[in-house]
Amino acid sequence: MTAALDTTRTEATDRVLLRSPGLGQFRKSPFRLLRLPPNATAKQAVWQSDKALARARVGMALPDPDPVPWLPQGDAIEIQEAAQIMESPLARIVEQLLWFDATDDGDGAELVAALAAADGRRLHAYLEAEHARSIAGRINEANLNLLLGFSLLYETGPALVAAGDAAEAVALAWQTTGALSIVEDPHKAVRVAATPRGGVAKWAGLLGEGVSGWGDLLASPEFADHVRAKIAALGDELLTADDLEAVLSGLRTRVADLVVGETKLEITQGRIDSVSQLSAIAGRSKIDAETWLVAFRPLKTQFQSELDELAPDAETGLGVVEDVNAYLDRLTTLAKRWRPIDEAQLLGLSSLIDDAIQVAFARLRGASHEIQLGARFAEVLARIGQVAHSPSFKERVKGYKERLVDVAKSMCHYCGKRELEAAYCASVSSKVEISREHFGNTIRVQYKVGTLPIARCKRCSLLHGFIRSTGRIAFFTLAASVLLVALVHPPTWFSGIELGAGVMLAGVGFVFAYILSLIGPQIAASRLTPKGERPFGDYLSSYAVERMRGDGFHDFQYDSRPNAWELANAKNAQERHSSGGSDISPRSLLYIGLVILGIALRFCGS
Repeated sequence: MTAALDTTRTEATDRVLLRSPGLGQFRKSPFRLLRLPPNATAKQAVWQSDKALARARVGMALPDPDPVPWLPQGDAIEIQEAAQIMESPLARIVEQLLWFDATDDGDGAELVAALAAADGRRLHAYLEAEHARSIAGRINEANLNLLLGFSLLYETGPALVAAGDAAEAVALAWQTTGALSIVEDPHKAVRVAATPRGGVAKWAGLLGEGVSGWGDLLASPEFADHVRAKIAALGDELLTADDLEAVLSGLRTRVADLVVGETKLEITQGRIDSVSQLSAIAGRSKIDAETWLVAFRPLKTQFQSELDELAPDAETGLGVVEDVNAYLDRLTTLAKRWRPIDEAQLLGLSSLIDDAIQVAFARLRGASHEIQLGARFAEVLARIGQVAHSPSFKERVKGYKERLVDVAKSMCHYCGKRELEAAYCASVSSKVEISREHFGNTIRVQYKVGTLPIARCKRCSLLHGFIRSTGRIAFFTLAASVLLVALVHPPTWFSGIELGAGVMLAGVGFVFAYILSLIGPQIAASRLTPKGERPFGDYLSSYAVERMRGDGFHDFQYDSRPNAWELANAKNAQERHSSGGSDISPRSLLYIGLVILGIALRFCGS
């Protein structure tokens, strides 16, 4: 018993096999359709074509045995095309090399007989033969691996089973029940054939061996000599030894097209695992990458349509940054699904991902200046660099991030919307002890003093100036009110107040005015600072303070006056800056308060 699958086929099965590009190479081979030997002449092909066409018109096949019986028969059109191929020397030599040669291969006759019988055991023995093969034998082996690999992909044809496995497969456990002999599982006779060694991966292994075998052959000088000999034996003046490279290129392209054609078919069927296997086979082959890239190029349109469905312009209603972030989520999910499909980078899927990311990057760059300087923008921009594959594009994203950092340093620290203006920058200064020396009763201490500008625009400078002045305005307003009441009041108001009580009341009024001068700027800042901007007292998060901390400074003095940086430059870095809260110093407030207190007491006591 031979280890062969049942080669009876249904019409539905034939339709599936007819769509296969890989099986089509062997199914439509002129040497199969016309039952011709590889060394047949063009005249023999024409005569055999007429004979095959005549029989095909009446629904009869040629009397010669089918070299590959598990594949569907050819129709009249395919037979005519086969005859035309035999008359074209270049096309004929390519088809001849992709068919089985029983003449030059010592085991070729056994191989052809095993194929005609669909004998998996003998085919397995041919592939497992350990003796060195001739060039013709290596060609036959590569072609057999291709044929069986494509066949097993469609679960048809003979299964490769070793002799011991075949014997085990038919060892059925017969049981006698009454007058009947029965077997519980008769299908175990073909189970080994139906599930060949390696399971699903078996077809991938055979196909990989076939493609790699052709890769080795195409790079072999011995194969080039073999092709020259076949060209010479053909004896056609239209094809000479000078056309060797055209023949090799045709073979290289044909093998690549067979794998790519099956990949396309598997994509349309949604069998992603098979697509991954076929892509890996291409990556492991010895055929150059350029051939694969050209062959796989038409498939990119199918993946491009899937990429377009991600809707790069979709809006979430949360702003452009969140829109791009949501698109990156969808893109990342698709990239993870595509990664095993194109591990060899032959399908060019990574370039499609990069193209999509560039669209997202361009949309992100179109955001307003204010948004681009935000922390969320930086996070989404970093994601773009992570998802991208192209090193050059990653460098572009990195360069853009660095430019944004430089731009952020030149923007107003408080509003982040406008560029800084040197004449309106605030300043921060500090000093740190660097040495201490004792000279008798004297201690000499040396300090390192530093001051830096805090980036600020004109608008924020004017706003801060007004906020600072609210303390002074509040103090003088309340103090003037106390003074006015002391100067202009009815004679009966303070007639019963003693001097001590008047002093107490005036003191309370002064203290209240002083407190109001301190909290007035804070209240004004909370009311007047636009939403999303830093308050005028927030200087510790500035780039200047970060730099000074890096230099070892601490205990900073902050000057928020409108022209603070110009004053610092004019009076040197050791100038004592005023407080950042109020525009009037406590000492000045004390002097003014004492004057107001004296005036108030004078009139309260009168």
